[in-house]
Amino acid sequence: MGFTLKEICEAVGGYTEGDATIIVNSVAEPGLASEIDLAFAAEINFANQIKDGASKVAILSPGMNFRDYGLDGALIVDRPRFAMSGLTKIFDQGQRYPTGIHSTAIVSKKSKIAKNVSIGPYSIISDGVDIGEGSVIGPMCFVGVDTKIGDNAYLREGVKIGSDVIIGKRFIAQSGAVIGSDGFSFVTKDVSDAEMARESLGKAQSSNNDNKWVRIHSLAGVVLGDDVEIGANSTIDRGTVRATRIGNNVKTDNLSQIGHNVSIGNNCLICAQVGIAGSSRLGNNVVLGGQTGISDNIVIGDNVITGGATKVLSNVPSGKIMLGYPATSMDKQIESYKALRKLPNLVKQFADLKKTISKKR
Repeated sequence: MGFTLKEICEAVGGYTEGDATIIVNSVAEPGLASEIDLAFAAEINFANQIKDGASKVAILSPGMNFRDYGLDGALIVDRPRFAMSGLTKIFDQGQRYPTGIHSTAIVSKKSKIAKNVSIGPYSIISDGVDIGEGSVIGPMCFVGVDTKIGDNAYLREGVKIGSDVIIGKRFIAQSGAVIGSDGFSFVTKDVSDAEMARESLGKAQSSNNDNKWVRIHSLAGVVLGDDVEIGANSTIDRGTVRATRIGNNVKTDNLSQIGHNVSIGNNCLICAQVGIAGSSRLGNNVVLGGQTGISDNIVIGDNVITGGATKVLSNVPSGKIMLGYPATSMDKQIESYKALRKLPNLVKQFADLKKTISKKR
């Protein structure tokens, strides 16, 4: 797994200084780096820790002199965090699943498996499944009837994909992800208290109805674009009569929930514990901070960003940065929070002022 500093430079960009023939086997924090590690020290506070480790080479930023830190060489990059993407890619050994189909896997004879596909122990591939070339299906995965998976997919252990799902190229699903579960959609014969509460914004009184919830079945599937990555224990529900759709290059973090009929554009980032309720639509380049909640049937425009724990209850125009519950523009939310913190002092000042006026009377 070793690479010379020159080879790493060719892979991630930048330029080298000092000895570019030194071979390293991994990347490490400067203070923990061994002699065969490349120290990631692109900021001064990290570079100052180089003396605590044993690395001979490091990643530095322009203007930093490798000799000042007792190094034999360095890779200089303009955008260190972006360089980390290429750097971790070349050193990543993955889960090292063996190639071929494991003897315990159940693979339907009516499925289509392309070349160089790995299917792990106890995985199940159903009728009509089409798996693209170079894909890896880890241990104990399930792929449902008539599902299509593009080339170079990578399913970690325990991933479950339901029937009638269409997935593009280079799909990644972390452990425990579920794609194509039934949507959470139920209705009552008569108008329910929940519907009345919503329509009246809470003004209606509970009728104490004893209505039985009846399932609305999920007839449509899920369609995912290319380069989609789904986090561990995340879920994407299938659509009711139209498919739930996720665009190209969408990344979701762990424990995210995407409801039935949701549509998400391209290049979106969905952070941990985000919940998107049914039939909401997100544009392109949307970033939802951790624990953001999106109410059902909401439309969110392109390039919208939400801060952590934001709750979106109404449509958001393109380009807005939102925060809070209910969501408002981040700058207004911060100003409101600052004012709220001053409230106890204002109450005390008001009480003192009342006492002063009362004494004068």
